[in-house]
Amino acid sequence: MTEPSAAGAPPRTLATRLQALLMHERLALLLALTATLLTLPALWLGFHLDDHVHRYMFSGLPGSAELLHAYQSPYGIANGDPATNRWQIEAGYAPWWIHPQLLISLFRPLSAFTHQLDAWLWPTSALLAHAHSLLWHFALVFAATRLYRSTLGTTSVAGLSAVLFAFDHCHGFAVGWIANRNAAIAAFFGILALHCHQRGRADGARALLWFAPMLLGIALLSGEIAVAVFGYLIGFALFLDPGSRRSRMLSLLPHVLVLVAWRIAYQSLGRGARFSGLYIDPAHEPLKFLAAMLQRLPVLVLGQFGLPPAEAYVFAPPALAQLLWLFALTVTLWLLLALVPLLLADKTARFWALGTACALAIACGTHPNNRLLFFVGLGAMPLLSQLWHGLMQDAPWLRTSALWRRSARGVAGLGVGFHLLLSPLLLPLTVCSIALTAPTETAAESLLKAGAGRDVVVISSPDYFHTKLAPVLAALNGREPPRRLRVLSFGAVPLKLTRRDDRTLDVAFEGGLLGSPLMELYRARDAVMPKGTRVQLDGLNIEVTELTADGRIAAARFHFDTPLEDRRFALLNWDGTAFRPFELPNVGQEVEVPPAQL
Repeated sequence: MTEPSAAGAPPRTLATRLQALLMHERLALLLALTATLLTLPALWLGFHLDDHVHRYMFSGLPGSAELLHAYQSPYGIANGDPATNRWQIEAGYAPWWIHPQLLISLFRPLSAFTHQLDAWLWPTSALLAHAHSLLWHFALVFAATRLYRSTLGTTSVAGLSAVLFAFDHCHGFAVGWIANRNAAIAAFFGILALHCHQRGRADGARALLWFAPMLLGIALLSGEIAVAVFGYLIGFALFLDPGSRRSRMLSLLPHVLVLVAWRIAYQSLGRGARFSGLYIDPAHEPLKFLAAMLQRLPVLVLGQFGLPPAEAYVFAPPALAQLLWLFALTVTLWLLLALVPLLLADKTARFWALGTACALAIACGTHPNNRLLFFVGLGAMPLLSQLWHGLMQDAPWLRTSALWRRSARGVAGLGVGFHLLLSPLLLPLTVCSIALTAPTETAAESLLKAGAGRDVVVISSPDYFHTKLAPVLAALNGREPPRRLRVLSFGAVPLKLTRRDDRTLDVAFEGGLLGSPLMELYRARDAVMPKGTRVQLDGLNIEVTELTADGRIAAARFHFDTPLEDRRFALLNWDGTAFRPFELPNVGQEVEVPPAQL
């Protein structure tokens, strides 16, 4: 396909027009605007999950200061203090099996400030809070495009890299969920730090070399994923820095000092993660982290380069999860095989690859999820672009093997095709996927409707948010909360409930509690709660009476200080859509309770 051109000039084909677009001087602005247009549906999503918790923490309402203290920041679950963790059980924010010394407290003061700003300026407007998040994503895409051009030149390779990054569907969930804004903020400042360092070293702009470590510090104070920037900085020093070996190493020193200072502050402030199965702090548990990395890294690679998303591995049944891992490992090895000749021949590709590998390793600190892949995509997109261009232009580094060429074309074609054609369609959908959690708010509302002012006893709940949102939503909406909130079981666990006497319930958990990864938020399955352990709450004594073979809770006894027929109690159970009144068996009888499933 051609079109008329100026006299004496060759006709413009579709390929030359696309190339001209990729090299357009305003590509950064065009892509940032396009990415914002694709993520615009976020404006009408409303508040979800932690969004409500953050609003409550900064509201100044009764109880909000206590919850903020328990969490330490919006990016926390527990501060490691046994007394505070016990308060969380009493207040209905944590399950009765929370580890007494559980610590999940992430140090992101700059990102936290953006939520506080929302609470000051537009406390009830989800639309404006989402608009705030979209501005950060706009800035992120703009900055990434400028970095690609600075590193790869004003070329179609840089342009295609920027397009792939701008349309990356992996960004969607974090952009659509207000509480996950930190990912875009950390990525934005991290990219600025890398860009300033690259320009300062390549162009001799000494002022930029002062700004780079400052921006790295800002990125680290926005989110831990910014540690990945250090992988890209090392890659630049090894492969692209034009200076001497000594000056290259010295150029990293300010960044090392910033990283060390950040980690010291992190430790001294008591931040990090301990005793949770959902988060692993590599500084505290290096061997456990390495084991998790072997399991999670291939799944993250698959999530970045195609489908299914990385979080599918977490939600899949064990047998399917194992098949998914084998498929992810196969895709990872196929990708590596295709990239090896490029990496051996091109130092810029080695720079991107080292940064991508470091970002992947850092993302393994929690369960696989596409929302962790901002810095992974930063390096993965130019690698795909370089591979694609090399194959199209018959680059000298290509292997002569026909089998390798077919394999590499498959990788490049599927990777580029997916991110050019499907990612722009998936991005608005992944932005809106946070709306799938709306049933948690419906569940909390049903709990409040049945249990306002009463001692609510929930037999079984699908997950933690279905009940912990109830006191938060009650406070935000000026409604009466439950007087007490006690939940016997969480997760899709079949129960056998025996009425021992008028005040005592024996509950057997078929297969044991903490059987799924997501249920390990408040206690890792290997942090055993011994048989005979007692949890004394106001009006309720809980005793662990039986363990599974691997040390998880298999049965517990719940003894209330008042007969359960007392009118102060509201006994509820999950019926698949809401919490409904539950009829207890008579004394001496037992009843089977189906798993609380969504």
